[in-house]
Amino acid sequence: MKKGFTTIELMIAMAIMVMVLSAVVVVAFGNQSFLIGAQTNAEAMNKAQELLETQQALARKDFNLVNNVSSTTDDIYEKAVYVRLLPDFLTKEVKALISWQGERGLKRELELTTLIANFETPVGGNTCNSNLSGDWANPSIENSITNFATLVGNPGGTYTLSDVDAYKGKLYVTAINTANPTDQNFFIFDIANTSDPDFLSGLDNENGGGTTAVGLSAVRVAEDPASSPVKTYAYAANGYNASYSTCNPVTRRNCGQLNIFDVTDSSNPVWGTNLMLASSTAPFVTGPQASGNSLYYKNGYLLLGLNSTGSGNGPEFHLIDVHNPDDLFGGSHLLFPVGTYAVNNTVNAIVMRGIYAYIATPNSQELQILDMTNPSSIVVSGNYGAGNGNGKSLHIVGNNVYLGRTTGAGTDIQILDNTNPTVTLPLLGGIDIEPPTNSVNAVIVRDYLSFLLTNSGLRIYNTSNPASPALISSYALPQSGSATEPSMDCEDNRLYVISNDGIGRGFLYVIKPGP
Repeated sequence: MKKGFTTIELMIAMAIMVMVLSAVVVVAFGNQSFLIGAQTNAEAMNKAQELLETQQALARKDFNLVNNVSSTTDDIYEKAVYVRLLPDFLTKEVKALISWQGERGLKRELELTTLIANFETPVGGNTCNSNLSGDWANPSIENSITNFATLVGNPGGTYTLSDVDAYKGKLYVTAINTANPTDQNFFIFDIANTSDPDFLSGLDNENGGGTTAVGLSAVRVAEDPASSPVKTYAYAANGYNASYSTCNPVTRRNCGQLNIFDVTDSSNPVWGTNLMLASSTAPFVTGPQASGNSLYYKNGYLLLGLNSTGSGNGPEFHLIDVHNPDDLFGGSHLLFPVGTYAVNNTVNAIVMRGIYAYIATPNSQELQILDMTNPSSIVVSGNYGAGNGNGKSLHIVGNNVYLGRTTGAGTDIQILDNTNPTVTLPLLGGIDIEPPTNSVNAVIVRDYLSFLLTNSGLRIYNTSNPASPALISSYALPQSGSATEPSMDCEDNRLYVISNDGIGRGFLYVIKPGP
């Protein structure tokens, strides 16, 4: 009996041992699977963080470099970045997505999201979405206004449109010439509905007291964050070429190269002041200083370029402090810049990056880079000139400068390496647009696409490889016989283009990508 009982006990004990060992094996393999899963999750997290850190580094260099990144493979992982511009136009939502095949072939995903702000230009400046969406190989006209006079309620009027600036849901348009001296030449539109811009208001830059029909040549709009509540101002370059050494800006409101409007209430803008450039020493205004031609705004500073005053009669470049715009209203109508530079030619376009001002001129040095470290002594630090054209337009993204030119023969746009702005910039590539007498009047670069506005129309190029740009689409615009070149701006995912037909009919287009 005892021997049999012992045998049964042994058999039971062995069965229990087998069950325990099996459980241990299952637990051991389960722990191994868990450890592998934890390791891949940690690796995925690191890769997502690296993607976001890369985008943050790009934003510190240039907010316009923060764009979608197509999916790529990294070992077992697929990585991608998705970017969305928020309605304030100053913040981007950046999402890093990592995906991989997990245990038993299950798809696993990890997503990290952050917000990146545009600290370089928190007020004013560019509200264009650098992140591309839609089919820009097949753009379409969302709205076409072929009679500007009728749109602004003056069917019998004639308007030669000069500039356009889209800023936070509003479109600001200037006219350089009208049939009547008292006609409006500054206009505001609501573009909340881009398919049907709504005319809100207009002003005459001479405030109803002018005797000439010459108006405004350029406009830039910005907010004043120091005001409470925040106010919005439009800075406009006056195109009237007066004798600035004799005219009185108090009694003649078209005397002065700069006009400022308070556009906080876009339905009821207020003419603020006209300002005539002056030196810091008596007799304050001397020489035949010319009319305003180009503008750039950045963080409380306005860069104003003049038309040619002739050699030795400058300066044509002016750095102006507008941190407190209201302080410029009333009182003296003389404007004392904090810095100037004699270009000895017309300043066609200006862009500011850090302490440097980049100016496009008809000089042999079509691009001049001005070091403004000491505003009282601005000096040239770098330059570029091809020798067969005139600098006409500018755009800067990252380390690339896009210089649009007016040429009789040669490359119409030059893409330059701006890594070192204290030298003659190296040429990376260029685009030769037909016909050979074309002019690149405006350049907008969004990610890998360059939008070029010429006298004949809009052309879109893939410039991801500057050495080999590729035309992807073009659209003709009316420009017959007009001496005033077309202009354009961008907000979010739309282009706003103005042009003229030479007989006083201005055109306004809203251009969007294909579906």
